[in-house]
Amino acid sequence: MTDEIKTRLGRSVGSWDGESVQELQAELDRIRPQLSQDAPEDRLFPAGVPHREQLPEDLHKFSAYPIWACDKSQHCLCGARANRVVSVTDVRQYSMIEHH
Repeated sequence: MTDEIKTRLGRSVGSWDGESVQELQAELDRIRPQLSQDAPEDRLFPAGVPHREQLPEDLHKFSAYPIWACDKSQHCLCGARANRVVSVTDVRQYSMIEHH
């Protein structure tokens, strides 16, 4: 599995190793201004973030808000702008999916 962060148009614009969503949040914050300048028609999106396999299967269809990634400590980077860190437990509290 690659650590590359990809845009909607398939450009590799950064990397994340899957360890900490706080590190991912900082990387996305670093990438956004440069992407806006270099390719304003392109965008970051959750499916372009590596290590999607770390997101628990029961949250794959979660739709209350975007989940960008889940790290090895079971914290998720959430929100339209990837600006909230939420535990998997807290995400499940908002889920409409049954978790039993």
